[in-house]
Formats: sequence, structure tokens, C-alpha cells
Amino acid sequence: MIELDSEGKRKAGYGKWEKIPSRSDLDNYLLGTLNKGWFRASPDKKLFVKASIFRDRLEIFDYQTKEFVVVDGPRLELPKFEISGSGANSALIFNPEEAYGHRDIAFGKSYIYDLYGGYNEMHIQQTNVIAKTVYVLTTKGDMVAKLDLDRSVRSITVDESLGKIHGITTDEDPGIAVFDIPKELLKN
Repeated sequence: MIELDSEGKRKAGYGKWEKIPSRSDLDNYLLGTLNKGWFRASPDKKLFVKASIFRDRLEIFDYQTKEFVVVDGPRLELPKFEISGSGANSALIFNPEEAYGHRDIAFGKSYIYDLYGGYNEMHIQQTNVIAKTVYVLTTKGDMVAKLDLDRSVRSITVDESLGKIHGITTDEDPGIAVFDIPKELLKN
């Protein structure tokens, strides 16, 4: 992660791509593709989370301590892919049967809400179902709850003061769905 000042000049850099021992053929560009996903910041800009779409990995960065917490799962294996081309012209080509992973991140006061997919492109095209699971994690990456939604959404936002998760639906006539956050999660 790179921190820039208000003029776009580099202030600092944090972390490095973790090399994968079984895949020494992956350079930084290809590792970036493998770890591609959503990048979100908490409202107070103290936590930053990158949620990978191809690989089931969350990277939580605490800006105050400058430390990363990496959360792998629910699938621990790497997605199937091939490297096409070589050198500067190489790219990862993912097997179309591979399911997508994390779809979005939202922040509450005490928790991180992780919208998780688990569906491949063919399933999405046939059903319009993108994601129906929300994992609730502490800021240290410990899972405290798994919420199963009754409909598919593509993105979420959270309002813990109202006890609600709002999501953009993926049905034929998209709208906003509202889900209750279990009361035991709101006690913190």
C-alpha cells in the first residue's frame, strides 16, 4: 500500500506482496492480479481493508500501528489459473469455473462486514446471484458471525445505530434491501 500526500507525492509505503512458494513464476504484477479486489477505509481512516475477489483473502491494515492482519478463507486453496504470455506481456487467466470471493466491505464501530460471493461467472449469469453471505469480523480479523441473506446483493453499507445492513440487490429490478443485524452483535 502506498500513502500519498494531498499533492499526489509519495509519503510512505507499507507491506509487500507475499511470495507464494509453490508459484515462484508470479512476479509482483501477477501477484497484484491474483490479489485484486476492493479497497475500503473505515470512516475514521484508521483501518484499511483490501478484499480479494479471486483469492479468498482479506488484508486489514491498521494505520496507527502500521501492521497488517491477513485473513485467508473460507477457501484456503488458490484459484486455478494459467499464465498467458511472458515478461511484460504476461497475464493471469482464471479458470471460468472458479468462484469469486469477497465482493464488498463495510465498517461498523466495532466490526468489519465482509460481503462474500462464492459463485462462479456461469452461476451469476444464469441466476443473477452474486453474494448472499456476510462475514462479521473484529478489526483483528477474528470472525464473530456469519449472516446468510435471503437475497443476493452486490454491495453493502452498515448502520449499526439502526441495526441494519443495506444492500443493492441483483434481481431483475434492482433496489435496496434492508437486513437486520443480530442484536447480540450490537451490544458492543
